[in-house]
Amino acid sequence: MTPREQAAFTAGIETARQMALTAAVTIKVRADANEVRQQAAAAALQGLAVGLHTAFLDSQAEPEPIRRAFAAIAADPSDSGTIECPTCKGRLAWIRDSHNGHLHGECETDGCLRWMQ
Repeated sequence: MTPREQAAFTAGIETARQMALTAAVTIKVRADANEVRQQAAAAALQGLAVGLHTAFLDSQAEPEPIRRAFAAIAADPSDSGTIECPTCKGRLAWIRDSHNGHLHGECETDGCLRWMQ
């Protein structure tokens, strides 16, 4: 993603998180807020807000290794190549399927990164 796309994505996630929290508070102040289903709905919305923050906003500080690998590969216009493995610093070979665009990759180090998308 370009920096502009990343900023738009982050803003969208933050908006969704805030909307979930607003909906949870709205449910909690309703006259029937003590009903089990209302409490469950409010808890689910709060869980959604926490999940969005954890999955998308907290993780942006240091992306997981597979995301760093995908970012490095996305910057390369070719259909295959090698990059430095973000986990072990070894060689990570990758190939982009010409039929569907899926990425396949494997680090030379046993037990390190390996995926088939």
